[in-house]
Amino acid sequence: MAIQEPRSARPYQSYVSPQVYVAPASAWSRWPRRLLVGLVGLAALAAAASLLLALVGGAYRVSAFPAAPTADLGRDAAQAQRLADRARNRIAAAQPRGTWVVVDTYRNRLRVYRDGGLLREALCSTGSGIVLRDPRDGRQWVFDSPAGERRVQRKVKDPIWAKPDWAFIEEGYQPPPAGSRDRYDDFSLGKYGLYMGDGYIIHGTIFQTLLGQRVTHGCIRLGDDDLEFVYREVPLGARVYLY
Repeated sequence: MAIQEPRSARPYQSYVSPQVYVAPASAWSRWPRRLLVGLVGLAALAAAASLLLALVGGAYRVSAFPAAPTADLGRDAAQAQRLADRARNRIAAAQPRGTWVVVDTYRNRLRVYRDGGLLREALCSTGSGIVLRDPRDGRQWVFDSPAGERRVQRKVKDPIWAKPDWAFIEEGYQPPPAGSRDRYDDFSLGKYGLYMGDGYIIHGTIFQTLLGQRVTHGCIRLGDDDLEFVYREVPLGARVYLY
């Protein structure tokens, strides 16, 4: 009969428990918790900031707008009125006396004033701005109406135009000798001429349809009725302002 050894006397045998596989938590499964923690943190921060502002009172305290010292409107208005009166007096002192003429070369308008009141406004023609060159010697003429102040130096009825060299060069002709009859034109200037010096004249024109355009050699052209009015109403020595 075989004798069994006691269980405790058996040689030691180690038992290893089977390992259980636990899958790692997915990142997608953790984001709701992180989002919740973030929102709780922001809420706590906002609550702390609101409490701090409430204690300080900067964001929730309403205060009245500080009123500026009230000016003495009566005194300021009186001073402003005095300054305005002084400016008007200076302008009146600088304003021409009697009758004067204003020529707007941009809009081609001539206006006649007397003692500050407008007597007449007329359509006119002014300088074209064209540059003419003499092919013989290179001389140049610029056909602009002069800007600035001039005076009526003389008034002539049925004026005769002594044509300068450029009048012939412009038409492609050789200028005739000085004093030649071909240099004198007794119809192009109309019935009246108001001479302003340096060859500039307020005169009539045979080209009535071109009034209102920049087509002249520097003179101011007017229609027949307007020219007669200007000749009659504008005296010798009257100022002419061109701009």
